[in-house]
Amino acid sequence: MKPTEFWIKDWGIGISPARETEISRELLKIFQGFWQWAELDQKSRSTQQRYSAALHALGGWAVEEWVESDETIDAHQQLLEATAAGDGPLIYQDREEWQRELAWLAGNCTSFWHRSANKRLTPNLWGQSQLIC
Repeated sequence: MKPTEFWIKDWGIGISPARETEISRELLKIFQGFWQWAELDQKSRSTQQRYSAALHALGGWAVEEWVESDETIDAHQQLLEATAAGDGPLIYQDREEWQRELAWLAGNCTSFWHRSANKRLTPNLWGQSQLIC
C-alpha cells in the first residue's frame, strides 16, 4: 500500500526507460514524504488504500506525461500544475467513481505539494540528498 520502489517498475511504459526511472524516483520521494506528512500509517486500512490507489494512478499519469513532453519540468511543478484546480488530471474517463477518488486526493495533497516544492535539497554526510526547510 505505502509507496515503494515497486511503483517505479509499475510506472514504466518503455518509451525512455532512463527518463522514466528518473521521474519515477523523484515522484516516489515526494509520495513517500506525503505519506509521512499525512501520517497515513496511523490511518485505517481503507484510508491507506484510497491514498495508495490515487497516488499510484497519479504517478503513472505523471511519468507518461513527462516522458511524452518536450518540456523540462520537475516532478513538484508537474504535480502542482496537475492538481492546482483541486480536481487532478483526467485519468479515469470511463470510471467516474475512480476519478472522484483522484480529485479527492488532489484536494488533500495540494498544500503538501506547495510545501515540499519550497524545500531545497542539500547533500548529507553520506552524499545523499535530504530535504531541508
